[in-house]
Amino acid sequence: MYFIVMTSTIHRNIKSEADRIPPWHDRVSQVLQADLESRLGAHGVSPAQFRLLLALARGESDTVRGLASVLRLDGGAVTRLADRLQVKGLVLRRPDPSDARSVRLSLTESGAELIPILDAEADAHERAWFGSLSYSELRQYKLTLAKLLARAEIKPDEVWLRRDLGHQPAETPNGEGENSAFARFRPAP
Repeated sequence: MYFIVMTSTIHRNIKSEADRIPPWHDRVSQVLQADLESRLGAHGVSPAQFRLLLALARGESDTVRGLASVLRLDGGAVTRLADRLQVKGLVLRRPDPSDARSVRLSLTESGAELIPILDAEADAHERAWFGSLSYSELRQYKLTLAKLLARAEIKPDEVWLRRDLGHQPAETPNGEGENSAFARFRPAP
């Protein structure tokens, strides 16, 4: 004897995927990542490679171990990124005079010339996705992300949290105009 059970009546109190937050968060993350990949990819660089290039340009470190710490990656991942960037002619490796087992990384002239172009692409990416948020909305978004990271025992970058959180003039309700969070990116009239 077989019984046919209608699962819709048994599981009617279970939320659908559309009622849960993580799938929507994942979707936003996927769209943001795809846009950044497209913008940077037009210049032959991935987002992870861009982060390594920026760390070198800012002088945050020039060793694999130091870059791994700055970028929150393992040493193998940094080595693979550096390998790809070296093949592209954007990074140089040279022996570390103080440690024969280590190498120092630096930007090539081409790598240094590419930094402002990639940085402008990253700014355009942020403007496109976060420019419609008011200062208050962007601040709250950052604080919410920090709270979720803390829940995962990940300490958010204090500089990131404080950036653009100084005194701001009154804003328009929709975050547009001179008082939006990204007004500093707009050219003066």
